[in-house]
Formats: sequence, C-alpha cells, structure tokens
Amino acid sequence: MVDGTAESSKSFYMSKPDGYCFLNNAALAVKLALDSGSCSRVAVIDIDVHYGNGTAEGFYTSDKVLTVSLHMNHGSWGSSHPQKGSIDEVGVDVGLGYNLNVPLPNGTGDRGYEYAMTELVVPAVRRFGPDMVVLVVGQDSSAFDPNGRQSLTMNGYRRIGEIMRGVAEEHSHGRLLMVQEGGYHVTYAAYCLHAMLEGVLKIPEPHLSDPIAYYPEEEAVAVAAVESIKKYHSEFVPFLRGT
Repeated sequence: MVDGTAESSKSFYMSKPDGYCFLNNAALAVKLALDSGSCSRVAVIDIDVHYGNGTAEGFYTSDKVLTVSLHMNHGSWGSSHPQKGSIDEVGVDVGLGYNLNVPLPNGTGDRGYEYAMTELVVPAVRRFGPDMVVLVVGQDSSAFDPNGRQSLTMNGYRRIGEIMRGVAEEHSHGRLLMVQEGGYHVTYAAYCLHAMLEGVLKIPEPHLSDPIAYYPEEEAVAVAAVESIKKYHSEFVPFLRGT
C-alpha cells in the first residue's frame, strides 16, 4: 500500500476501492521499478476502455513517469472519479505534460487505434526516453465487449502488441511489462489477449482465426480526433511542444 486513502477507480490503494480495482498492479510495478533504482523513467501505455485515472493520479506531479491512456470518451462519474480523462488533464508542477489522455470516439476500431499509437503514443515515448515500458491491456476495448464501444478486433490487439514491442526494443532495451486489466466478454477477451501476445512476441502468423470474420471500419472520425489531440499536445505539453 502507498497510502491509507484512495479516490481513484484504478487505484494504488485498498481502503477505499471504487470501480473495478482493489489494487493498481501497473502503478505498483512502476513504483517498485523506480524505488529499486533499476529504472529512472517509466512509460505506462494504458489501452483499457476506461481512463487510467488511478495511475494518472499516482504520478500526476512526477516527471519520472509518462502515463498515456487511450480510452473511450466517457467523462467523469461522480465524486470518486472526478477526472474526465480529457486532453487538458496533463499533470501539474514538475509533472506538467507527463500525463497524456487520448479520449477516442466510440467505434474507433483497429485502424483508428493504430493511428493513435503511431501518431501520439510512439512519438511521446520517443521524446520521453523510458527505461521500462508498461503496457496496460484491457479487452474491454474489443468489438464484442458489453462494457465498451471501441470495436477493436484481434488484428487491432495484435498490431498494438507489435508496436509496443518495437517501442520497448528501441527505447528501453526490450523491457516491456504487460499487465492484464478489463474485459467482460469472457470468450472474445481470451482471443484478444492471445492476439496481443502474438504481437508482443513477434509471432509471424496468427495461431487462431478471429471469430469475427469481418468488421466494417470507418476511421475518419478517429483520425480527426487524434489530429486534434496532437495539435493540443504540440501547443500545451512542454516536452512535445512543436512536434
């Protein structure tokens, strides 16, 4: 435990859990890595359908942790989750700019997520230069999930895994920790996790076919949202200014 109180749904803590989590495994791993001296800077990429508000809050005043959350644009839900996950929640004090939110429109899909990863996540991690990358995976962003509307398929998860493996190899000597989070369609969540692991492990051909034979996509709305976020980062996030 880090403290005796908690206000976040993805919290460090246990005394006042809210939402879906009693303990924030990703944040605890980051704190251990920093406190052990094995890492001086850690990047956390969270693709769970909900805003990673607990991780963000835990490191909101730190420039040692870059938190990037790609989530459904769901906003706040009450006093225990006052954060909106909006693009202007960027950290404070020395942590200004090191919390990046990427609220994505419903139905973003595989191509929309890949665009967000390549246009926002990869450049931010490159600028930050972490010693370790933590990938927080939620299958609740999938096309079958009853709790999300983001429409990722196995191909999308596989591609995100490939991108994150490349980022870790380029910037953190291959140090990549994957943390499992949400996913509420039990069967398809397992398929998506399998695909993510194939991407991370650089398995050249899929071992499982996607139960979704075809899923129509239209990424124009997602691309417009990503371009708007990129413009905001370029203007208001100090370490990304001018990108």
